[in-house]
Amino acid sequence: LYGPTETNVCAWYEVEPLPPEQTAAIPIGKACANTDLIAIGADGKRVTIPGEEGLLYARGSTVMQGYFGRPENTAASFIPNPFAVGREEKLYCTGDWVTPDEKGNYLFIGRKDHMIKTRGYRVELGEIEVVMVAHPAVEEAVALPIPDEAVGNTINAVATLADGASLDSTELKRHCAEKLPAYMVPEKIEFRESLPRTDNGKVDRRRLVSELTPAPR
Repeated sequence: LYGPTETNVCAWYEVEPLPPEQTAAIPIGKACANTDLIAIGADGKRVTIPGEEGLLYARGSTVMQGYFGRPENTAASFIPNPFAVGREEKLYCTGDWVTPDEKGNYLFIGRKDHMIKTRGYRVELGEIEVVMVAHPAVEEAVALPIPDEAVGNTINAVATLADGASLDSTELKRHCAEKLPAYMVPEKIEFRESLPRTDNGKVDRRRLVSELTPAPR
């Protein structure tokens, strides 16, 4: 089952037996009953062809009406449905980039707020993090975009190690290079005992970016 907090559950996918060598994520799936999922591309058109990418929006009985006491956040996340001819209804923007497969299932590509450009390439930071934590010595890892005028962003990373494990940045970069194209391998990797957290327990990415961004000259 898939669904952000704002939609409860809005998609399902029946998982078949998986081969042990599979590394690709399973699909988000299709819309649940009384719910609709719409992927909208950068051109504002509905995405229906495999390989095309768009932001995933949800509508229906599982979607909440808005954020209590936060009208600006509500307006930013809930938009008028451009495909609802003759009626008024809202779509909730999940913030997830997706593409449909041949069976009509949506495949998760990455988060809108974790998608960056570096050296002309679009990169989903989560893909880097998945590869880093696949190393047996790594407990947690976060990939971070550091603004750079020449290339758009450089990619740095911060990781924590499992109890009793030892690892250096060269080894971890080599591990990443085996799984990722060169432009996705972090230029710098820093190890810490723990990662800073926000009030809701998530990794404080903004703080880390601020700490790792060089001061202007």
